[in-house]
Amino acid sequence: MKIALIIAAGGAGRRFGQNKQLFVYQNKPLLVRTIEQFQSLERQRQTACKIDQLLVVVSQVKKFAQVLAKYKISRAELIPGGRERSDSIRNGLQAIRTEITHVLIHDGARPNITDSLIARLVKALAKHPAVIPVVPVADTIKVVKNNRILATPRRAELFAAQTPQCFRKDIILKAYAKVNPQNCTDDAMLVEKLGAPVYAVPGDPRNIKITTKEDLQYLG
Repeated sequence: MKIALIIAAGGAGRRFGQNKQLFVYQNKPLLVRTIEQFQSLERQRQTACKIDQLLVVVSQVKKFAQVLAKYKISRAELIPGGRERSDSIRNGLQAIRTEITHVLIHDGARPNITDSLIARLVKALAKHPAVIPVVPVADTIKVVKNNRILATPRRAELFAAQTPQCFRKDIILKAYAKVNPQNCTDDAMLVEKLGAPVYAVPGDPRNIKITTKEDLQYLG
C-alpha cells in the first residue's frame, strides 16, 4: 500500500475570523501542528502507515512555503488551492504520483489526529475501497424548513463524519472525474454519488475540526 496524504488548507477561515491555518496557537500555526502530528508518529515508528507522498493544498504557496520552512517542515509538496474546497482537492489529486495506491484526505485544521485512529482506518482500507471515521451524534437532530420541523431522524443512525477520509486511488479519482461536487459537503459524498460503498470506522471525539476560536480549548 502506497499512501498519499492530502491536507486541505486552502480555506479562508471566515467563521474563524482569519486564516486559521496560519493562526499561531501555543507558538505554532495550526497547519504546522497538524503536519507535525503525522510526521512525529512516523519518526517514532508508531504510526500504522507510512506516508509516501505529502501534499498540502494552500491558498498562497509562497507565504505557506515560508511558514513551513520556518518550522522545518520537510517533504511537504505545496499545491495551489482552488475557488472551492472540491477544486483544491482536485488539484491535490492531480499531483499524486503514479505509484500511489491509496489516498488520505485530511483537514488542515484537525491537529488532534491519533495513531489509533489511523490504525483503524488503514486496517479497514486494506479491505474496502473507501473508509471514513465517524462519531455518534449526541443531540437530537431535527429536519427544519421555513422554521417548521419536518422530521426527527433516529439518533442511533446519525453520525458526524471526520477526517482523514481514506480511499483507493482509482475510486477517488473516478469520483472527482464523474460526479459534480456541487452540494457535496465532503469527499466521501462524491464516492457515495458514484455508487461505490463507503465504510465507517469509529472516529475519535478529540479529533475535532477547529472552526471558531472557541474550539481552540479542545486542542491537545
